[in-house]
Amino acid sequence: MNADAQIRMTAATEQEGRSAKLSLNGLAKQYGSVHALRPMDLNVATGEFLTVLGPSGSGKTTLLQLIAGLAEPTAGRLLIDGQDHTWTPAHKRSIGVVFQNYALFPHMTVRENAAFPLEMRRVPRGELERRVAAALEMVGLSTLRDRFPTELSGGQQQRVALARCFVYQPALILMDEPLGALDRKLRETMQIEIKRLHRDTGATIIFVTHDQEEALAMSDRICLMNHGRIEQLGTPQEIYEHPATLFAADFIGISNVLHGRFGPAGLETADGTLALPPGTAGSGEAALTIRPEHVELRPDGALRGRVTESVYAGSEFRLVVTLGSGATLVVRRSSGQAVPHLGEEAALGWAPERARLLFS
Repeated sequence: MNADAQIRMTAATEQEGRSAKLSLNGLAKQYGSVHALRPMDLNVATGEFLTVLGPSGSGKTTLLQLIAGLAEPTAGRLLIDGQDHTWTPAHKRSIGVVFQNYALFPHMTVRENAAFPLEMRRVPRGELERRVAAALEMVGLSTLRDRFPTELSGGQQQRVALARCFVYQPALILMDEPLGALDRKLRETMQIEIKRLHRDTGATIIFVTHDQEEALAMSDRICLMNHGRIEQLGTPQEIYEHPATLFAADFIGISNVLHGRFGPAGLETADGTLALPPGTAGSGEAALTIRPEHVELRPDGALRGRVTESVYAGSEFRLVVTLGSGATLVVRRSSGQAVPHLGEEAALGWAPERARLLFS
């Protein structure tokens, strides 16, 4: 992460008036000549919901293992609540982890699974029962306390895993793709559930996923990773509307990318000259990115092509328009708007301020 990004991140945390629950200072992990995680600086504020997002091999799992104490760093420091825990064993870090496979004990009831962390910490019986009851009520499982995991649905099992994690009030909660095994409808329900639990408890959560829509829907901030480093760090809206790199623009949602070269009138592409966003300039090669919802079908559009695909998605149509050069643009039209048919010509345009100019 560059210095400007680090300054913006630190300033955002300070403006919110929250202390840093987790601080990584130059934390890195290397396996021989392979840099699984390059030196990283990151602050996670108390009570924040931070999503670590990225493709396979980007360093998400390595980062999670270092925070949890399941792997030792090659360099750098890790602080929790201002205390150095770089070399603290995993069982002494007061970190809760929720896994994708739930990891419930099949021979224990819902109540017993939720109570297990407190049993291990020798919490007095009265306090244990009170906290278990509160945790099960929080996740809506009070009436199922005597059932075994095999008698529960996937969503109910995930709720047990959440209750078991929240019950002992860890300093930090790590969620490792906890919704990946659920179907789409249940996953969306659990997203709302986890957001509610985060809001009600004020817990600090680091949520690891490769699902872009999940990250946009749930996060206070997103830490987008690529090749073992932070590609971009910011709010979901910042990363979606103002991607800092071509990778960020392409990975988060759908972006139309038009490559070209600077000319006297704008960006010269194989399909025509495009107006630059206000306040931008440069030389050499660059790319203009524009989100599908900002592309308009209009007679005076700068680009012309032919509709080669049309997909109905309930609330919208998604059109694929192929330009003369062979490049394609995705256009979104709400169901109430007129939509051209397959094979028809279409002229495309957009407000220049809606586009983003990025350099390779």
